[in-house]
Amino acid sequence: MQTNNTADAQAAEIAAAAKRAGIEVDTRETAEWLVAMSRAERSNAVAQDARGIFGHRIALLDFNADDLEYLRLLAPRVRTVAHPHVESALAISGSSAQGRVQLFPGDCDFFERVNIHAPDVQAAKKILRDLLRATALRAFAEPDIVLIEANLGVYNQAVRERGQKRAAGDPITWTPQDVVNGFIDVTDENGSALRIAWDQAEAGKGWTYLGWIIADRARGRIALASNMLDVTWQAPDDTLTSLDGSIDPFFQEIYLFADELPVFTKLARAVTPDALNAYKSMMRAQVAHYAHAEPNFGKVCKRLYNLLRLSDQLEAAAYVRELFDEPTAQLYQVPGLLEAAEIALRDPQQEIHRGTILKQIDVVAHAVRDATEGKDEARILAELERLRRDVLREPPGSDWDEILQEVRLRCAEIVNDFFRARLFAYQAIREFIDGLQELPH
Repeated sequence: MQTNNTADAQAAEIAAAAKRAGIEVDTRETAEWLVAMSRAERSNAVAQDARGIFGHRIALLDFNADDLEYLRLLAPRVRTVAHPHVESALAISGSSAQGRVQLFPGDCDFFERVNIHAPDVQAAKKILRDLLRATALRAFAEPDIVLIEANLGVYNQAVRERGQKRAAGDPITWTPQDVVNGFIDVTDENGSALRIAWDQAEAGKGWTYLGWIIADRARGRIALASNMLDVTWQAPDDTLTSLDGSIDPFFQEIYLFADELPVFTKLARAVTPDALNAYKSMMRAQVAHYAHAEPNFGKVCKRLYNLLRLSDQLEAAAYVRELFDEPTAQLYQVPGLLEAAEIALRDPQQEIHRGTILKQIDVVAHAVRDATEGKDEARILAELERLRRDVLREPPGSDWDEILQEVRLRCAEIVNDFFRARLFAYQAIREFIDGLQELPH
């Protein structure tokens, strides 16, 4: 376990390395985090606190309680509809669960453990199809929410989906109209038409996922929100079976409602003993991919933080933690914010108030002013002003795709350069990332 003296010394080393990279570090706060994280590693994995939330003890240290009320307000809009044979536990996950660290998450990622009581697995899959479709269609009856897409089932052969090649085993992506229709039209490799019915999809295989945009008029924000389902079937003899082959571990989840702890506990017991090693392997592979194959050092930072803190490399994790607090990190959320605004503007049902879209663009402009200067700032702000003019037109302007691409690319370049330079300024992290080139990806 970390002692206070050891943590103080490590915090001073982290602060010195950060200073060389142009980053300010609160050494006292960093030392306190190191001690708290060290203690959490040696305690029972699951913890609950007075706010009624629970999850992995290490994850709870990074959760920002200021977000709790807002997340609980979103919960009824994203969780699955009630069903007499289904029980579930809803969590916020990923960077959305790390509000103390990742101050500027790209969107609101929910994660729901869904346990279906059914006489056999086929009955469980039917319940899942009905459940997911009812949840998706709910958005059509509610204000300030727009369904973007659903994922249910996988293709059993190679196809073209809306002009895009999809391999056998790829998840099926359903548009809102596909969900309404209850089928999706694709073509096979020979170009022949192929219709796949929702009720024929192999429920549980691949991703089971719903994505929306949700407007908050009071805050003037539009959030990209998603719900990833991990679905199990509970047989009459109480045997639990994961419909996708494995029950997910719980290292990045904060569960929002205390009364769902029994459901979570039952399902968590079925997580395999090697789940931590599997999770770390997945994070290591993703760090390698985004560092070497498809460079995106914002994503590297997010995954590296999770990997380091669960691998007892707390000093390096504490350094990465500081990078998310820098103004430039705000630009990471810009593409997601603008994508949400674009979908809202293009929504044929006009479910999102146009004034909220304008406020969203103002939020993005404020982030840009905080994070940039000189030519970068002037260039991006000029593009955002073009977006404002488009929103005010009747009908809306047609330049969104061009402008979004320009803003997205420039923000991505700035964020990538920022995170890469500061990650590599820390020798242990630079050596770790370079070493991943030697590993199979």
